[in-house]
Amino acid sequence: MMGRKIEEAMFKKSSKQQSMVLEENPFILEVMDVPLPRDFEQPKMEKYDGSSDPVDHLRTFVDLMRRVILEAIMCWAFPPILRRELRDWMATFFPKSICTFDNFSK
Repeated sequence: MMGRKIEEAMFKKSSKQQSMVLEENPFILEVMDVPLPRDFEQPKMEKYDGSSDPVDHLRTFVDLMRRVILEAIMCWAFPPILRRELRDWMATFFPKSICTFDNFSK
């Protein structure tokens, strides 16, 4: 009986995680449609895990992205530098609810 409950809980968890991956992106279409500059490189920085100052992490990211003028690129370049738990949290945002990096960072 207990084993079955654990299996059901694990199935629900894996189904939820799978649906989070398949859900719509939180960024508006105009953000996602901005073409990537040929010379763009994802910033090299430690992935944020929630244990340190989030403002410091954002400032570091913004400093590294200063040469990128387009705010839209900053929007979609930021999630890859988050650890999985925070990307899962981000997946709970309403679809197409983020239109600027300033909006996203708050």
